[in-house]
Amino acid sequence: MLERAGDLSVVDGRRIRSQRSRSAVARALLDLVRETRQMPTMDAVADRANVSRRSVFRHFADTNELIVAATQLQRDEVFARFHSRDISSLPEPELITAVAQRLGRLWEYISPVRDVARSMRAQNPVIDRMLREDEGTHRNYLNTVFSTSLSLAAEADRELFLRSMVLASSWPTWIGMRRDQQLTVVEARRVMEHTLRSLLLAARTQAG
Repeated sequence: MLERAGDLSVVDGRRIRSQRSRSAVARALLDLVRETRQMPTMDAVADRANVSRRSVFRHFADTNELIVAATQLQRDEVFARFHSRDISSLPEPELITAVAQRLGRLWEYISPVRDVARSMRAQNPVIDRMLREDEGTHRNYLNTVFSTSLSLAAEADRELFLRSMVLASSWPTWIGMRRDQQLTVVEARRVMEHTLRSLLLAARTQAG
């Protein structure tokens, strides 16, 4: 029995070390993407994780699987860092400002990894599913936070206004303002606030 317990201890120890190495490799990729805003070589990932290139592919079948792991790691960090609080009771002007500030910080934080993940979603069903889930989370967040304001719109128009708000405050729109229009974070956030405010005003006006 003692020998068997010892054998299990050895197996558990190996499993723990393997999981740590796997996590270190995913962390290395995530950090390098954030720093360089592009996909690093596997040699660079191995160097950052302090493992051999061979070890990288012992833990991950291919580059896509590694990117999935790094994307999931970022999702976990985003959940912890940007865990949403109930702000639905705020007056609408303050509510719009709070949403724009939170989303601006969130989109800036995820942009480097989101860029890489987006470029691979067509070839990787898992990444595509993860991004669709994130997009659904964004829609649900707006629907919940602005539920009172949206309820003032004509019932037939609520879905249209919600979709418009999702588009106005989405990551692709944010990155378009930051990269294509070269707006600062503050400028992009003000555009988001203005657009959300205009849409909610239009929703109330049409209902009236």
